[in-house]
Amino acid sequence: MSAIEAKPAPLIPVVTDANIATAEEYLGVVFDEPRRQILRSNDSFDVQACPGSGKTTLLVAKLAALASKWPHSSRGICVLSHTNVAREEIAKKLGRTPVGQRLLTYPHFVGTIHGFVNEFLALPLLRSEGHHVRLIDDEAHGEFCRGLLYSVGAYATAKAFLEQRDQHSPDKTIRGLRFEGCDLALGCVAGSLPCSPSAPSGRILARIKAEAARKGFWRFDDMFAWADRLLTKYPSVAEFARWRFPAVFLDETQDTSELQGSLLERVFPTCACGLRQRFGDSNQAIYDLGEVAATTDPFPATGYRSLPNSKRFGPGIAGKVHSLAPDSPFPALAGEGPRENVIPVVTGSAAMPHTIFLFASDATEQVLPAFGRLLLDVFPDEALRSEAFLARAIGRVGKPDASGANIPKHLGDYWDAYRPRAARLDSRPQHLAEYVHLAQCRRVATVDCAEPIKIATKGISELIRIAQPDVIRPGGQAARWIWEALRMDPPSVVSLNRLLWAWCIESVPIVEQGWPAAVAELRRALNPIIGADWEDAAEKFCRWSPEYARQPAGADSEGGAAPNRYRFGREGRHVDIEVGTIHSAKGQTHTATLVLETYFKRHDIEDVLPWICGERCGAGQREGRERAERMRLVYTAATRPSYLLCLAMRRDAIRRNGLEADTRSRLEQLGWTVQELDGHEGMA
Repeated sequence: MSAIEAKPAPLIPVVTDANIATAEEYLGVVFDEPRRQILRSNDSFDVQACPGSGKTTLLVAKLAALASKWPHSSRGICVLSHTNVAREEIAKKLGRTPVGQRLLTYPHFVGTIHGFVNEFLALPLLRSEGHHVRLIDDEAHGEFCRGLLYSVGAYATAKAFLEQRDQHSPDKTIRGLRFEGCDLALGCVAGSLPCSPSAPSGRILARIKAEAARKGFWRFDDMFAWADRLLTKYPSVAEFARWRFPAVFLDETQDTSELQGSLLERVFPTCACGLRQRFGDSNQAIYDLGEVAATTDPFPATGYRSLPNSKRFGPGIAGKVHSLAPDSPFPALAGEGPRENVIPVVTGSAAMPHTIFLFASDATEQVLPAFGRLLLDVFPDEALRSEAFLARAIGRVGKPDASGANIPKHLGDYWDAYRPRAARLDSRPQHLAEYVHLAQCRRVATVDCAEPIKIATKGISELIRIAQPDVIRPGGQAARWIWEALRMDPPSVVSLNRLLWAWCIESVPIVEQGWPAAVAELRRALNPIIGADWEDAAEKFCRWSPEYARQPAGADSEGGAAPNRYRFGREGRHVDIEVGTIHSAKGQTHTATLVLETYFKRHDIEDVLPWICGERCGAGQREGRERAERMRLVYTAATRPSYLLCLAMRRDAIRRNGLEADTRSRLEQLGWTVQELDGHEGMA
């Protein structure tokens, strides 16, 4: 043995200032000392980062620094999030660099929590036990189960029971059937099952779920049950996962549900990981129906690091929103943005007229025009036409309600052309025409034809899957497979090319009258794959649908606009305002944001008005779960803009108890402009 023995490489490389400087060069940023301390540290901790603090950029810099000197060939870095934002950020900013290419390949994993659970835990066990996996998709699974319930005569008992139990949504239970826990007990996304598993209807629901599994249709949640089953049967799998990934990072950790968090804690607990760092903002923890916040491994854990300074907006917005944060940042939220010279403005960002619009309950249609007028007053045409310009009007409740009470209850009360389904983050067209509509909307928004063609081709692939479920294997390159399958039939290739050219390149609008002819041509083109006989499901998928269609959107509309894009025009100028839910705006940065009051048990902006007025700060222990949830929603919405923040609420909200003058005074002292819509204000 040599007298001088070489030291083994450290498990986790040490990040130096030189590594940080290289990452800064890659990303085009300069980190302050608190962020540099996070980059240098190989301790396990949580990072509580305020909106616009650049936490994903910080995470990418950390990954770049580690990957540049990673010493292992078969052990990697694991990066998990709820979307592929981190992966896209790496691909965008580091993709052409050697370090970026290394991060996106073996032995590293950068992807969603669902993707990790599927690849490393659930699918290996499923396949080892001989189970078929055709598709992991909530909607496809729901359609299959619902189809069984309504088509099999022996299931009539359960059908009648569910219809009687929930007249408004008789298929809510059947669509939400899922496996739960290591014993694969039957459960439901909407809550507990409506009946005992041993009851006649309960046994029918179990048979339907079993048949879906036999056919290979699974919900995303099913994969967590199978992962739980694997870890219970083979506890050493978790130990191997920690060996395989000695460094683990989680982005947007506040969105982790208890189902996800409890499983990840079994695999990557802080006490057993080489390095575990989690990034997020607990004040932006807003969940969809049926999800429960993580309690087994809550975020942020004791000893977290804080990044309270936002680069998105300046002190004008920070001073108006900091009191809304249920978990008050320590130290206090600071606005150090926006970046200069991104959007040219008339008044300068420091003098923005942040506005609260007050309206009568029967005059909600005045709000969007009033916001549009303000945008035209504040921003010059140079800004409005900038690719970086984005104005959004967002609220909590998007789904319509027929009761007619508590107006404004949903976004449609402000604009009757609003389409809830088109605004969903996980929006998935239900008809081929909707895919084409979306492709054409995308074609209007970009000069690049690749994405519109991809969207339309995805619709065609879905049609093939419906007509011939076993033709395209899940996870395969469906679009490429289509062209390969048609290669030996030149007329089919010509027909399909002709359709895609018209839809996605020339963007010829599709209309109901001409749609049957387009479908007939598509049938002829796909005949070598599907055949001449289409089943009812394929016919249903090819029916005409106006959903997602381009449409005139607002006053003085010029040409078509994307769904849920309201256009306000005045004196030859116009501005587009995208309308959607707060959930659809998560993670976004807007030039200007209008937060619209909606109703769920209470009018949300009215309910948090004491915090908007600066009378109270933080949630405190006595506020209750529902109010804290409203505060998080309003806080998340109000922290989207870089330049202009506006709120819209009912006039009655500040007239209660004879305190209108006092409330107005408080709002104006905080820098708000209070604009009352009197019946004429805001009209085009």
